[in-house]
Amino acid sequence: MDEDAFRQCYGLNGSPTVLAVMMALTVLGSGWMMFALVPLYFIPATKRFAASLLSTFVVTAIVVFVLKLIVRRPRPCHSLERVHGLFGSPDDYSFPSGHASGSFAFALFVTVLLVRQGQMEPTRARLCSAVSVFVLLLACAISYSRIYLGAHFPGDVLAGAVLGGTLGTLGARRHVRRLASDAPRDTK
Repeated sequence: MDEDAFRQCYGLNGSPTVLAVMMALTVLGSGWMMFALVPLYFIPATKRFAASLLSTFVVTAIVVFVLKLIVRRPRPCHSLERVHGLFGSPDDYSFPSGHASGSFAFALFVTVLLVRQGQMEPTRARLCSAVSVFVLLLACAISYSRIYLGAHFPGDVLAGAVLGGTLGTLGARRHVRRLASDAPRDTK
């Protein structure tokens, strides 16, 4: 079933424009994008956010790495006939997708914080909802790009999305608890 779904999504005969978009999405979802958080760490107003999100990414990467070593599922570009990587050919294992894990960790981390922000500031609720939908759709697109490019089976991506979404939610909740515990208390 996973192989059939993969073959429906694999972009071997796709247009050059779609291929370019899928390649761009894959680059956007790569682990190297974590370095975009570095400047946020040096701004006092965003330092805690950056540190919490970075720690969520690190935990996610470690769990993905360990699961890949345990499961050892070969990638479709290495295990299926007439399938090759359309944007490189990763040589590590396929399950779970690190791109899906990382992008959903980010999307759910940000969404949890935005939902909280929208509840605290109802005038900004619509904006918070719109940004949440955008980051969730972006995570879906990044994840799909991995199937399209021949790097992952749909099951790898689904597992990565669930794993990353769970860790992103837990990381955001931990961040909110830390902010609440550090807030000054009213002692009246």
